[in-house]
Order: sequence, then structure tokens, then C-alpha cells
Amino acid sequence: MNKYLKVAILLPTIILADDYSFDMDELDTIEVKSYEYSGYLKGEYKYLDRKNQSNIDSYLGEVMLDFKYFKDKYTINSEFMANYENIDGSKDNSTSINQLYLNYKQNENHIYKAGKVSSKWGKGYFFNPIAFIDRKKNPNNPELTKEGYELLAYKYNKVYKKSNLKNFALDIIYLPTSSTQNNDFHDKDSDNLALKAYFLYFDTDIDIAYLYRDKLSNKFGIDFSSNIETNFEVHGEYAKSDNSNYSYILGIKYLTQTDLTITSEYYYQNEILAKTKPFWDNRYFLNKFSKKEPFDILYSNIYFKNILNLTDDSYQNTFGAIYNYKDNIAFDIAVGNNNGNKTSEYGSKRVNKFFTFETKWNF
Repeated sequence: MNKYLKVAILLPTIILADDYSFDMDELDTIEVKSYEYSGYLKGEYKYLDRKNQSNIDSYLGEVMLDFKYFKDKYTINSEFMANYENIDGSKDNSTSINQLYLNYKQNENHIYKAGKVSSKWGKGYFFNPIAFIDRKKNPNNPELTKEGYELLAYKYNKVYKKSNLKNFALDIIYLPTSSTQNNDFHDKDSDNLALKAYFLYFDTDIDIAYLYRDKLSNKFGIDFSSNIETNFEVHGEYAKSDNSNYSYILGIKYLTQTDLTITSEYYYQNEILAKTKPFWDNRYFLNKFSKKEPFDILYSNIYFKNILNLTDDSYQNTFGAIYNYKDNIAFDIAVGNNNGNKTSEYGSKRVNKFFTFETKWNF
């Protein structure tokens, strides 16, 4: 590492130290690691109260490891996951490589990637209509880690110092498919090219995306995110296919003076999906309210989530509490239920009420 960069990193410590004298040569003895890692170990118990049927107990064990290795301008990024499930006595386990790719940063303007990558397009919290080359989020648990696709990618990035346009970036991604490669994107031989242009104009983030597919319909999308105030953000996404299907979201994230975070999104899709799929209807309104340290209980958090199908007036409620122990261990307990008439989306679900307890250790 450059000696002057080390000085910049250590400068705040040097200023606050009681002894202001130091040996410049000692900076060269600082070890710069060529790798870093992080991950988590999670265990979950879930109790499902089913309508007119026996109740179900399920258990989940999950471990995720994120590992990065650095060498000059190259970085190897990897993310591995292993799962164990026991649902009402039926056991299963699986392993997956969520990400494994080589990143080459030629300079500040040009970056290349090759391998299995999770692209994470979109500004929405629950839904991302323009995430053309990502697996869909689970709106019930949008923070879940998702598996990427095998692809080749190039990014051009440019920062402007004296302009209303502060940053511009262009992503070009090639994603091939076959019966054995990316086959849940398309199970036949095909070539897919995704383009995304990013603009930071004043304080507004804007993405314009296009997906060319030689065997399926093409897609176009646009999104934005802007801070109306430091504690109030608005965002939206719109996506349309050549086959006339389209969807969009409009959402907000607001932090009150009492540390209550409100996240709300309206989601619309003109296509009605098969009822075996989640979120198959046209219109949804999703909300999450999260309160930090209620009743002055340190390291705690309570939350309430509501998913409302605006077409049939059915809904799901979840109320939970999280306690963080020693920064890297968290306990999450939640209860919820599904409501609606017998023919509605949530009223027709087999599960009436549910209870979950999760413990997670981050390292």
C-alpha cells in the first residue's frame, strides 16, 4: 500500500493520540490482507397452524460464507450457501454457489466481470420490475440472499466534478443459456444482452435498462430514487415487455424523529399469473414499520409487516421483535396470520397462523 495512503488512514488516530511522535517507517510494517471473509450461521423454527389439517413444525439450518481474494487489479468474489430443512419430518439438504466470479478493475473507469454474479438491479425494497437478470425477490423476506447467473459483464463509470450530472455508469452484460447453463432463465440455447445506464443527476438516481433476448420477448425499464429530505426517500420502477406485459412500483422510505422507519410500496402488474404462484394478482400494497429500541430497550427492534392484495382485499400480517446480542448475534421472533374470504389469495392459503423463531450469528 502507498505510504501516503497509510498516513491518510491512520491520521485520525494520530491526531487523537496522547503521544504525537511516530516513526514513518513503521507504516511499512502494516500488513495488508490479500483476502477478507464474512458470513452467517442461521437456525430457524417455524410452527404452521393449518386450516382443518394437522399443524406443521419445520426446522431450517443455513450457513453462508462470502470470501474475497485480492491480487493487484484482480479480485475473486465468492459466496457459498448450505441449507438443511426438516418440514414435518421430511428432511432435505442442499448446497449452492450463489456467486463466483473474477473482477478485473482496469482503472476507475473500466471494470470487467466473468462468472456467476448476482446483479441486484432496481430501487424497490419488496419488488424490482427492472431486475431483468436477477432471480425474483421474495417480498415476504426481501433481504434473502439470491443466487446469481453465469455471465460476462463490463462497466464504464465516470464521475463529473463540475456538472449537475454527477455520475454516469454503463453496464453491458452478456448472459447465455442452454439446457445446462442458466436454464431457469431459459432452458434452451439463447443469447441475452442486458444494458443499464445509470445517472446521478443532482440528488436523484436514475437507471434506464434494456434486455435483448433472441428467443423471448425483449424488455425495457426505468427506475429512480430521490431524497426529498435526508429522512424521506421516494422511489419507483417501471418495466415493459414486447408482449405488452408491464409492471411498476411506487414507494417511499421515511424515518421519523422517534426512530420509526416506514417502508411502503404499491405494486401493479397487468398480467394475472397462475394462482399457484405467489403474488399472482394485479395490485398489491406492502408496508413495513420498524421501531428502533422501543421503550428504551437497548439493542432491540420491533416491526410490523402487512401485505394487502388490493384486488380481493385479502392480506397477511406479521408482527415481530429482534434483539441484537453483542453486535453479531440476533434473535428474531415473529407471529402472523393470513386473512380473507375462501376464494381470495390469502384467505385460500392452507396456513391460517404462523410462528417463527430465528437466531443468526454474523461473522
